[in-house]
Amino acid sequence: MSRPGRMLAATLVALAALALVPAAQALDCPNIPLDERLETAEVAFVGRVVDERSAANGPGVVYRFVVDQRVKGSIGREVEVHAPVRLVDAADEPLVHDEALGVMAALDGARIVTESCLLTDPGALLSTSDEPKGDWIKIVIGLVILALVLGFSIRRLNRRELPRRSSLDR
Repeated sequence: MSRPGRMLAATLVALAALALVPAAQALDCPNIPLDERLETAEVAFVGRVVDERSAANGPGVVYRFVVDQRVKGSIGREVEVHAPVRLVDAADEPLVHDEALGVMAALDGARIVTESCLLTDPGALLSTSDEPKGDWIKIVIGLVILALVLGFSIRRLNRRELPRRSSLDR
């Protein structure tokens, strides 16, 4: 076989191999900033999966979480979260039990429903949810201190005696 023929055969074999390889099953989530996802979520918390089972009334999986810290919504210490399919992490691996996880979810009646794209790092979820608190009090305290310093300075200036001119200065 000639050199161009071998190159063509090698190229065809490589293309066939690529065509036969299944597409990557990595999690494909929309690129929405975490603060926007948190704003649209009705429930958010940091918790740990303690149990999972198939949904009794149809397809899906029900996860039981122990809530370590509530971020948004009214939830108890333990919650059941429904998912239409088995939840996976960003590496497309099943969730690890008893490992902290940030969860954002919607309410479907009284059911909490989520999907893999609404799971996140617990630290990122907590830092996004923590808004700076106390800014106004800091401003007020700063203005009070400024007013005291200015008042003290003006008072000292008014009390200071002006130097008297002597007859030699004229």
